Amino acid sequence: MDTAKSNRLVYLWLSLVLLCLCLLGCGSQEGPKEAAKEKAPPAAALPAPPPVGATTPKTADEYISQGKKFFTAAQYDQAITAFSEALNLNPQSIQAYNNRGIAYCNKNDFDQAISDFSRTIEIDPKFGKAYNNRAVAYMIKGEKDKARLDVEKAKSLGIPVNQMLIDSLNPDEVKAEEKAKVEAAPSNAPAPGKPAAKGKDKAKAKE
Repeated sequence: MDTAKSNRLVYLWLSLVLLCLCLLGCGSQEGPKEAAKEKAPPAAALPAPPPVGATTPKTADEYISQGKKFFTAAQYDQAITAFSEALNLNPQSIQAYNNRGIAYCNKNDFDQAISDFSRTIEIDPKFGKAYNNRAVAYMIKGEKDKARLDVEKAKSLGIPVNQMLIDSLNPDEVKAEEKAKVEAAPSNAPAPGKPAAKGKDKAKAKE
């Protein structure tokens, strides 16, 4: 059981990290040229010469882009600083709040992560990824009731919630439901003494 639980948490952590790579469909997005242009060594202090055309961040979007690079390099403190700078320039940035929340999760600071995800939802109640991310943070904290509510909200907004997260929140209910489906499934075999109706089963399967 301990091994299964550990594997489940590791899988959920990977899902959370992958969410950062999808980072928010709203707001500006980097094209291949812009991403290559802004690429810099993943360090707080940049000792190496920056790529041609690279500049110090000046806008919220540029700080968010920098924060993503720090996050990818597992430099979570620097990522948080970059996202915070973005928020100083744009206090309504759901990208910055959501991404900073993910960075806090990776530092095991779930209370601060939940605070950032909640702020994201306050700004944009229809931003489903924030509900999903907050559900993960709640689940890891053991607050399953709150996590279930966020999972349902995320699903209602069209977010594909990780099935393992759903199973972790409702393991008994899921098993019972699957068992009930199996028991309720009709048999394709004809009843004793009755011939199978030709073509009838195929017609039903197409309905």
